[in-house]
Formats: sequence, structure tokens, C-alpha cells
Amino acid sequence: MNSMMRRVLLALAVLVIALIGAIPVRSATVLPMYLDELIDRSAVAFEGTCTANRTERDPATGLVVTYTTFDVRDGLKGAVGSTHEIKQIGGTLPDESVQFSVKGIPSFEVGEDYVVFLAGVSSAGFSSPMGLSQGRFGVKAEGATRRVGNGRDFRDMAARILARVPERARIRLQQSEAPVRELELGEFKEAVRAHLEGGK
Repeated sequence: MNSMMRRVLLALAVLVIALIGAIPVRSATVLPMYLDELIDRSAVAFEGTCTANRTERDPATGLVVTYTTFDVRDGLKGAVGSTHEIKQIGGTLPDESVQFSVKGIPSFEVGEDYVVFLAGVSSAGFSSPMGLSQGRFGVKAEGATRRVGNGRDFRDMAARILARVPERARIRLQQSEAPVRELELGEFKEAVRAHLEGGK
């Protein structure tokens, strides 16, 4: 089977899975999500470090999939242990010279820290961040401070739960004329927990 035929078959397989609900059809067109939506709709949320990525052909679907493992530092929502693994469609199989990717599905770098809001696990075992890259917040250190962001403006994303954002961060969001792409990690997690405790 040549490379072009293999890609066509893989694309058809993805379409079939999307139609039967193993991958939510709405994930093909992702609308911007508010922070409260990411929190409320996620099944699991945590802060952790990506420790491994492995790509293989999924025996159940025949698709190329990537398993990503995290060491969990802080569970924010749902049942999560000291480690957590997710399965996403796509990846590279060097032995087969196959590279298969689906636009928008986020990747994770080994050794990097993240706060992740994950959708529930599908019938085929797939689980991706809510709103794809919107549910993946990278964590970076600036001296003793750790900041978190997903590329979007927190002024918009947190607008509906601004009262639950810690005061210092809330003032910054209210007074800034420029996009606010990052929040201090502790303040971000405090806002998430405040929303979970305060209800919808």
C-alpha cells in the first residue's frame, strides 16, 4: 500500500470515527471557550509535568495514536492519581514512515509543565484537552514566579468569573489595555478552585 493510499484510508477512518461519536464532531470547529466553560465541562483537570509520549497504531481502530503521560503535581478536578495518561489521535510511526496529524489537536513536550482541562474519555479511549489547545495551559518559570497561559487573552476568557479571580490578578485584568496572556499559576489555580467551590 503506497503512502497516498494509506493517508486516504486514515482520513476516511477519522471521518467514520467522528460520525459515530468516538471523536466529538464539534471538535472540528472549535469556538472560543470561557474559563468557566473549560472548568465546568472538563472531566479532569490537573497541573503536571509531561513525562512521556509514545506513538503506536491503535489495535481497536487501526489509527495512529499518541499516548501522553503526566506526573500529576496538583489535582484540580475529577479523579486523578499521581500519574495520568491520555490517548490522542495522530503522531509519527518511524518504522512505517507514517506521519498522521489532525489540525488543532495539541501536543505536549516531555519535561514541560502544564495545567490541563481534559474532556471525558470516548468509547474508543480518546481524551483531549477541552477546546483542543484552549484546555492546555503551558507553565513557565520567571525566576521564582510560575506563569500560565494558553495564548488567549485572560481579560476575555475570565470575564464571566472575574469576581472569583484573586484581587491582584483581577485588578490587572480590569486595568490592562493590552491583552493579558499569562497569569501567575497560584492565582490561576485559586480562581479555578473558587469557581468549582462557588458553583455555576
